[in-house]
Amino acid sequence: MKLSSVENPVVNQLRQKWWSSIRILLAGSVLCMTAVGVRLQAETNSAAVFKAAANSITVDELKSHIEFLASDSLEGREAGSQGGQAAGTYIRTFLQKQGIQPGMADEGYFQEFDGGFRNIIGMLPGNDPELKNEYVVIGAHYDHVGYGKPSNSRGGVGQIHNGADDNASGTAALLEVIEALSLYKELPRRSILFVFWDAEEMGLLGSRHWINHPTVPLDQVVLYFNLDMVGRLKKNPLTLFGSRSAYGLRSSTVLSNHRETDLKIDFDSAIRPDSDHWPFYQKGIPFLMFHTGKHADYHRPEDDAYKIDYPGARKSAQLLTRLTLDFALQSEKPRFRDANQDILSGIDQEARVDNSDPPRLGVAWNADIYSQGKLVLTQVMANTPAKKAGLKAGDEIVKIDDQSPIAEQGFGALVQNSPNQIVLQVRRKDQEELLELPVTLSGKPVKLGVQWLTDEADPAVIVISDIIESSPADLAKLKINDRIYEIDGKRCENSEEFRELIGSRKFPFSLLVEREGQLKKIEIQSMR
Repeated sequence: MKLSSVENPVVNQLRQKWWSSIRILLAGSVLCMTAVGVRLQAETNSAAVFKAAANSITVDELKSHIEFLASDSLEGREAGSQGGQAAGTYIRTFLQKQGIQPGMADEGYFQEFDGGFRNIIGMLPGNDPELKNEYVVIGAHYDHVGYGKPSNSRGGVGQIHNGADDNASGTAALLEVIEALSLYKELPRRSILFVFWDAEEMGLLGSRHWINHPTVPLDQVVLYFNLDMVGRLKKNPLTLFGSRSAYGLRSSTVLSNHRETDLKIDFDSAIRPDSDHWPFYQKGIPFLMFHTGKHADYHRPEDDAYKIDYPGARKSAQLLTRLTLDFALQSEKPRFRDANQDILSGIDQEARVDNSDPPRLGVAWNADIYSQGKLVLTQVMANTPAKKAGLKAGDEIVKIDDQSPIAEQGFGALVQNSPNQIVLQVRRKDQEELLELPVTLSGKPVKLGVQWLTDEADPAVIVISDIIESSPADLAKLKINDRIYEIDGKRCENSEEFRELIGSRKFPFSLLVEREGQLKKIEIQSMR
């Protein structure tokens, strides 16, 4: 990183301005309660601070960390080995350089256990008189499998397994997050605990030991962030596990991502005992685990530093920096929920809900002739409003309520949005004059044209489960599993509020929609 909290006067000046502003804001209670929790709204200064912190994370320094940690000289960083000890010393020296307090107080940075293993703990104390006794914990395991054994190698037993992705990448990302946060030691209201776990590869021994011998009260830990293999992002979405372990955690993450990194995110609902988040989750502590996926080099000697996607690792570290500051600043803390058996059809699976509603009109038409400016029916379905009104195959619909059916939005969209009672002007073969046929359409006019579910883990977010063909939602290219956050800038607390708000909107109106962790504003236009 290029910035120093001591040597860079620009950063110091920015920090002073920020701290003055936030004192005024906090004194004035300018913290805005939203459906996703209390979040900091000091727009100008907060944007500058977060941007400076994010920009301090560099590809060059990530590369320097990973190339050392994943070098042959460390012989695979097996827990308890000389290489593992050297990696631990490197991390401790870095914490000292950044001015991070030892997490073991007078005992220093090392929490020793099992006769040779060492967790490494540092702390950034909070500055709020009350919230400083609560903790956001960030962890990454720094050990790997050494020369590999049949029990932990996928090939190449006896060769050095450097573990550049697993987990030099997570360790390096955490080092960069620490340096970014160290620029603003006076900013966090909650305390932040940084832990580098040892012996994860032997069965989560380091994190299990800390949970059994915590250095801070477990009931004061509000959230745990886990970095495990973040070095192979490339063009793929970042995978986040654990977003369903607290209410509103996914939407809080999306908002942080939107403000800082705009990464595509795959929110995976699976919760497995396969990394250091697991002991925390077992104790009722919400978590998020950052992961860029397993690959052919996993637990093989080929997991080397030159294969790391450094810009991708940088983005992961930037997002974590933003999230950490957000949760260290906001007044409310995440509320744990048990997500062990959490599978929601239509939310975590792209399953279209069966729509048994009858068609509003019940006709099909010739697409080729339609593209030339005429709407000629090819089929009139039995037991439909069209059949009851006397429409026939071969009829040409000239007008619908005195308007042309050849519209930009399409005839299907016009029918969906029409009132129940309409009049069609029809040209029929062998008849000179136009026929006027009153039609009583089925169902109700479609305002948006979606079916939706509410998500227990994010109750103020509406999840689209189905989309009516030719509806405003369909024309706006909304998709199943899109998540609606706002309607014209307004949030809804539940499904009924959403229904009422949609029903009261006048066209055009806008939706704030999340898709793959990214927020976008989508305009909904009238079909008429």
